[in-house]
Amino acid sequence: MIGALVMVMGLAGTASADPALLPPAAALADEATDWLLEGESLPPDYRTRLMRMPPEARLQALVFLRRTGLLTTDPWTLSDVLDPAPADTGDE
Repeated sequence: MIGALVMVMGLAGTASADPALLPPAAALADEATDWLLEGESLPPDYRTRLMRMPPEARLQALVFLRRTGLLTTDPWTLSDVLDPAPADTGDE
């Protein structure tokens, strides 16, 4: 738990040098920070959630998850990272 706190503080200190995250990636980063601080791992549907994002936000989210240590398995192919998000059909 203390290690996670130190990691989050370290990432927060370097965040000003990094470009701002796109809104979908920033929302996931906020959630992921909570997961990290609570000692949780990635939820089972994280891959589906990332695939709904535009590719540029997906890449930012993947980098954030990797840097925080939450993403340690499940390799992502280049096509998974760069595939467009599915079109929202509004059939809900």
